[in-house]
Amino acid sequence: MVLRRRARGVAIMVLATLFMSGCAHDRASAPSTPQRLPAAGPWAQEFGESLALASDYEARVLRDGEISAAELADAQARDRACMRDAGYDLQVADDGTSSLSRIDGADLPETGIVDSVRRRCAHQFDRSITYLFNEVRRNPEKQDEAKITVACLRKSVLVGRDYTERKWRSENDTGMFSFDEYDPAAVQCRLDPLGLWRQG
Repeated sequence: MVLRRRARGVAIMVLATLFMSGCAHDRASAPSTPQRLPAAGPWAQEFGESLALASDYEARVLRDGEISAAELADAQARDRACMRDAGYDLQVADDGTSSLSRIDGADLPETGIVDSVRRRCAHQFDRSITYLFNEVRRNPEKQDEAKITVACLRKSVLVGRDYTERKWRSENDTGMFSFDEYDPAAVQCRLDPLGLWRQG
């Protein structure tokens, strides 16, 4: 989980990493041949992998291969309540990013302590629900990420025709982009490259 310090001990968590709670580790511990959920369509493998690691609560949400807005809201509400009981205020934005602060206004404790509490709550209620909901919403047919992102960047005139999908993949791997990744248009292309739900 990636945390960045802000005033009065507020932490901002990078999109999706919070909800997957260390997805690289999770995938390593998942069954070598995870089940697929055909009802999830192009996202069948991801739903299957998440179901293999899910709590009983998450399993009830995931097993039909889709996540409704009501299910998302319920999972996030339970997750917030769990964190509140531990003394933290968790706020989740519409794009899946979130902020965390102490209810008593004190600075956040060491990252390891926060991670432990955060993981306990997320693994009960929202290990992957928010992540999967947002990924399906932004790319329901699971089109090639480089293709749809580069097309969006070109349309926004943030890059030229000479900016290739291969270059985007290389830059995405390093996290160092040749365009301003914080430009509102770039944020739009990252969160909603197909223009399906978010007004940039």
